[in-house]
Amino acid sequence: MSGKNSLRPVIVNFKGKKFEGYFHRFIYSYSSYQSETQALIELKDGRLRYFDPYFVQFADLNDPIVKLESGNKE
Repeated sequence: MSGKNSLRPVIVNFKGKKFEGYFHRFIYSYSSYQSETQALIELKDGRLRYFDPYFVQFADLNDPIVKLESGNKE
């Protein structure tokens, strides 16, 4: 395993609180003919939690919208 250096840092805004952590992967589950996507995040204190991707922002991009629009791939 390559460690946390290979994981993308994230900031999770959930219920008025901000959490810092590392993105591991997306988890897909199926229930009652519906699919649900969750992001598996390792928080800074080592706990693993699932969050709706809506609440997760990748922290390795200063302004992701500007970078996408300008085509800058730093």
